[in-house]
Amino acid sequence: MLDTSNWPEVELDVLKDVQLDAKNVRLEVTDAKVEADIIEDLFVNEDALGLVEGICKVGYLTHETPVVLKRRGKYVMVEGNRRLAALKAIQNPMLVPDYRARVASLAALLPDRAALAKVRVMIAPNQTEADQLIAAIHTGNLRRAWSPSRQAAFFQAQIDAGRKLGELLTRYPTIDVRKFVFRAHIINLFKSVKYDDAELQDFLATKKWARGLSTLARIYESKEFLDLTGLSMASDGNVSKTISDVAFKHVATAIVRGMYEENINTRSLNSVSSPRYTQLMRELRQIVAEAGDASSPAPTSPPAGTNSGGSGNTPVGGSAGTTPASPTGTSSPGKPPTGEPIPTGSKPSPKPPAKKKKPRNLDLGQIKPPTSYPEAVILLLGELSEVDVQKFPNATFLMVRAVLEKSIKAFAEAKSIDIKGSGNNQNGRVQLSHALNWLLDYVKSNGPKYLIQVIEGVRSGKLVTYTNSGDSLNAINHNHHFLVDADQAFSMWSSIDSIMRYVMKP
Repeated sequence: MLDTSNWPEVELDVLKDVQLDAKNVRLEVTDAKVEADIIEDLFVNEDALGLVEGICKVGYLTHETPVVLKRRGKYVMVEGNRRLAALKAIQNPMLVPDYRARVASLAALLPDRAALAKVRVMIAPNQTEADQLIAAIHTGNLRRAWSPSRQAAFFQAQIDAGRKLGELLTRYPTIDVRKFVFRAHIINLFKSVKYDDAELQDFLATKKWARGLSTLARIYESKEFLDLTGLSMASDGNVSKTISDVAFKHVATAIVRGMYEENINTRSLNSVSSPRYTQLMRELRQIVAEAGDASSPAPTSPPAGTNSGGSGNTPVGGSAGTTPASPTGTSSPGKPPTGEPIPTGSKPSPKPPAKKKKPRNLDLGQIKPPTSYPEAVILLLGELSEVDVQKFPNATFLMVRAVLEKSIKAFAEAKSIDIKGSGNNQNGRVQLSHALNWLLDYVKSNGPKYLIQVIEGVRSGKLVTYTNSGDSLNAINHNHHFLVDADQAFSMWSSIDSIMRYVMKP
């Protein structure tokens, strides 16, 4: 067992008494002999300048003691080379010519540069024990990194303790405090929503939700989402939004529901151009637009102590103002005009239930093509996710056919298999029916078995309705009398969804 309690500690002059380790595994240069080359490498490849900034603005932290080893009568830093490089540069910025001005300007912030001229170190007894310590520090799990939610919670706790954003910015000059405070506000905003579905309310108290906060960050950090919701943080740390509380509730519900059902995750939202991100933003725009239409009549004043849900820079976590009473001669929903009594025995007409909106886009949330697939397949999937199925059902059906055939071919290619060479072709051409025949044979031999009936059903049409069959996919492409409606387009996609998921993972 490694025991460093008996290792002696000494103070060494950073310029005269201790050298950087030419054998340091951090180094990009191999077998560096000149210390100038080592320090330059640490600044270029290991951001030693960032450490200079931290030391000059925050202070030299002593919670970890660097380790030296004596080689040929000289002390060599075996653990803490980046710190030593930073300390050397602070004492003599000329050691790093390309960073000299920046180091000098940072060092000028120090009240006493000479106080950092010496460094306290531990002396390892030999290389073997030094290597054991280095391995334990850099390859073990002795320190657990904070999760995004924990990082945000730390700064939220500072805010809750009464510290202002400006104070935190001064206290933590090398940390992106604004990012963490804003994240904390956003997390609290999502958690404060009263979700209609109890399962979503419970979800926000689970570890699964906490692990998914990086997914949430990909959404709320995007310009499109911020523009849509108007979420912003003022210089005093207060966060506001421009959409109503009602609209935000529906937005949050769509996002949390997607995270709960796992069709919104860091894989499906890998970029702002990914099919799922594009589809999600379209859904959210529609939600906000519909919420705006629904709230256009003058709302009644809410009960005391409640949030009115009004729009217009509503403070996050605060209460929106009450709505003024309706002017004389106008009426509020469910009430007669001002001054007219409600007839005895009559009740306000019940509001008809809102019609459920039909989906307008295919759900491609789980369809993530590998980057190794041809660009044609990736772009086609992206375009398919944007098509308004209700408006263009036949165009959707055509694209579904194309994307199914191309995806199977890309899957076979990734497996280094030539579908044509397997005998599935017609005059040397591989069409959709040949691709489905080959995939069926492949799955029968390699699994998974559950896909056999799915592929057979699409290929032959025997297990499903005609419009869910391969023959109908060919008909949409070749038969000038054949057409489909939006429901049939959605049904076709549902019938091939599991196939598409499978061929996206070669």
